[in-house]
Amino acid sequence: MIKRDQITVEKYKKALVAMAMPVLFFSSLAYADIGDAMVLCKHNKTVRTLRVEQGSDEKCKAIYTKQGVDQTIGSATNVGSCEEIVAGVRKTLEEAKWNCRDVKEARSSTVISVE
Repeated sequence: MIKRDQITVEKYKKALVAMAMPVLFFSSLAYADIGDAMVLCKHNKTVRTLRVEQGSDEKCKAIYTKQGVDQTIGSATNVGSCEEIVAGVRKTLEEAKWNCRDVKEARSSTVISVE
């Protein structure tokens, strides 16, 4: 049988993991200049990101991140086309009352474990 204090600790751990997901995503970017092609969208406590990546094969990819999982939503040989795909998804999210903004720079944070 779990005691009341243990239940509280478990709730805090779950909340910490949920809050850490965006932090972990951005920690790999540590002060990186990510240009104009990244968008961060929030709705309540839910976060989505949109970005353009240039591949080694001269093609770009439009990438949508949901719950920490990247999904390629389009690709093209012209970066402008990938940016249009990102802009279209951003517009759809904003019409659904999501708050989106361009991200120019990302910083990393340290997560402290509560035990």
